[in-house]
Amino acid sequence: MANQQRQSDDPIAVQSTAELKEPSRPSTQTGIARRVQKLFVARRRSEDLSDPSVERDASVDIDVAPETNSKPPLLLVSFVLLVLLPFIASGLYHAFIASDQFISEARFAVRSVAAESGENVDSGVMSMSTAPQDAYVVTSFIHSTEILKRLSGKVDYVSLFSGSDVDFLSRLESNSSQEELLKFWDRQIQTYIDGPSGIITLKVRAFDAENAKRLAALILAESDILVNELSQRAKADIIKRSQEEVLRTEENYKATLAALTEYQRSAGIFNPKTQASSTGELLGAAMARSLTIESRIFVLNSSAASDSPAYRQLVQEKAAVEAQIDKLKAEMTGGGEANNDLSNALARFSALETDRVVGEKLYESARAGLAAAQIEALKKAIYLIVFVEPELPQDSLYPNRVSSPFILLLVMFVVWCTLVLAWASVEDHRL
Repeated sequence: MANQQRQSDDPIAVQSTAELKEPSRPSTQTGIARRVQKLFVARRRSEDLSDPSVERDASVDIDVAPETNSKPPLLLVSFVLLVLLPFIASGLYHAFIASDQFISEARFAVRSVAAESGENVDSGVMSMSTAPQDAYVVTSFIHSTEILKRLSGKVDYVSLFSGSDVDFLSRLESNSSQEELLKFWDRQIQTYIDGPSGIITLKVRAFDAENAKRLAALILAESDILVNELSQRAKADIIKRSQEEVLRTEENYKATLAALTEYQRSAGIFNPKTQASSTGELLGAAMARSLTIESRIFVLNSSAASDSPAYRQLVQEKAAVEAQIDKLKAEMTGGGEANNDLSNALARFSALETDRVVGEKLYESARAGLAAAQIEALKKAIYLIVFVEPELPQDSLYPNRVSSPFILLLVMFVVWCTLVLAWASVEDHRL
């Protein structure tokens, strides 16, 4: 109780205790570090006054007077360095140094040919449809080193971006590597694909209006060449296989036809089937004649006229007919010479004729496949359609000389506030 009475009588202790109980208010002059230091000193001195064993030094001033320091506050210095100086530098750069950049815009689309079919349509009607995958191929080509190689022989784009009239922050170094050149190209060339419609928007940014329009026109020309190459390649791949099949079947058909012709020439038989039919007819007639002669001979024998001249004539005629019958049978059954063997000739001719018919059918099928492939190749054709040509820009739309510095100011202020809060949190955890 005595200690509490002594503390209440002491105005310094009361002041220190009041400072401990009073919530600290941030000061714009001293900052967070100054408040923390003042709070720490007040707490230590309050503890010394409450302890009677501690001897007070009269020469020490209990009131914590604000220290006079010639150094500026840390928060103010950081605010100037991180916020104000970048804002001022950005404003001066955009106002007096930054080069004007002109934007030339073009819009185009990649279309493919599709066949519309329906129940009420007798034949396919060709129409245009979007080709989204080919659109992505074209935009990827615009942002690749391939287009830089193709444009190098038509325009000196390095000098367009590295001229002496271009400011030092925006220009391209004349000795830049291929990777640096591609990175700078991607910054100056912008493409956007509208998903539902497939329309491609091309924006070309250059330091001269004429150069922007010229470069945009060259990019469209090279893109059109690429699309035609892709279309021709797709059609060639489809037709090539069909053409190869037609050539193969044609050669096979010609070979079978030549083999059949050669056999007909060497055998002296145009068509063994026809010849066999004719031989069969002759054989039938000869056999009928033989039966007739035998009947007449039988009649003469029955009438005891075997010694008559008519009988001897019939016997001779029968022998001749029998010889003819044997010859015809030999031709048909293979008993004669090889060249006159109708059975073998018919078998060989049938094999060659079958090969010819099969070869002919395969050739006709290949020709039909080629016609179908040509129609399919037409469906695979793609076209680049430009409906907004590059125009000569009238005004410089970049850089944004007013908004850009203030956007930088806002960003740097947010960064500065984040750093200050993080530093204050660290200092609070130390206590």
